Amino acid sequence: MPGQVVGILRRRAKTFVVIGWIFFVVSVPVCVAIAALAGFSKFYFPAHPQATLHAYDITASYVALAVGAFGSVMSSIALAYEFRATASLLAIMTWLTIITGGQVARSFVEPGPDYYERHVGADTFLVPWKYVDANFGSSPHQVSSEDSFITYFCFSNLQGRTDPDCSIFEQLRVLPKEPGDADLGLKAWGEHRSQMKPGSDYDGYQSFELSYKLQADGPTRVEHYFVRMNSNGELTRLVECRLDNGKFCTHSALVDNRWFEYERDLAEGDETLDARLAALVESWRRK
Repeated sequence: MPGQVVGILRRRAKTFVVIGWIFFVVSVPVCVAIAALAGFSKFYFPAHPQATLHAYDITASYVALAVGAFGSVMSSIALAYEFRATASLLAIMTWLTIITGGQVARSFVEPGPDYYERHVGADTFLVPWKYVDANFGSSPHQVSSEDSFITYFCFSNLQGRTDPDCSIFEQLRVLPKEPGDADLGLKAWGEHRSQMKPGSDYDGYQSFELSYKLQADGPTRVEHYFVRMNSNGELTRLVECRLDNGKFCTHSALVDNRWFEYERDLAEGDETLDARLAALVESWRRK
């Protein structure tokens, strides 16, 4: 039996080598397409649990092309020097390794996490991957080191990145009740409150204006603040608008013991939206 196998390898050496080259030629566009699609998904969805598999597919595609080229060339050289059985074995083993070995290796690649751990004060939140803050091309940290976190979703229905009906995903930042220096809006309110000029009330807000110059001979800039306070005079909502028509505003709302910061026009941010945001965030809190 071994002799018969060797005989077949010798007689069919040219056929095996040609088939090896055909496999290589066909594999070039296939591997390039796989690497391109996997690269696109990995770049734009780095937090997706499949991102680790996409990373493997990219590497495996390039390795398959390199091994396929090397095996095809070496089998051709062996055939030219009349090592016919060796040429057949090189062609067969090259593609057997690429096809079966690649799939076996892929089965050992573990998917990425479905949830990312974030912290606010003493609370721990398990944020689903489709809401987690992730920059294009870089994977987010599985566990945050900061005492706040950022999440992205569609404000219209509070769905995450997989929602096909939403084209714009916006940012929500969750901070502790004492946000410290990280929140520039709340910090500016505390530091420059005495310099602000009171304005007229608007829809339950007290309004203030802060005028300043970046340079002594430069133009005067005006920032508009709208605030709400509780019966104890403590700030419960701060809205900083970059235009005097109530557009392009940053809302900082205190809900229970956390601040929620998001971008909305003055009229679009209210307690109803705050409650929906709080319920969503609370559903992520580790009990």
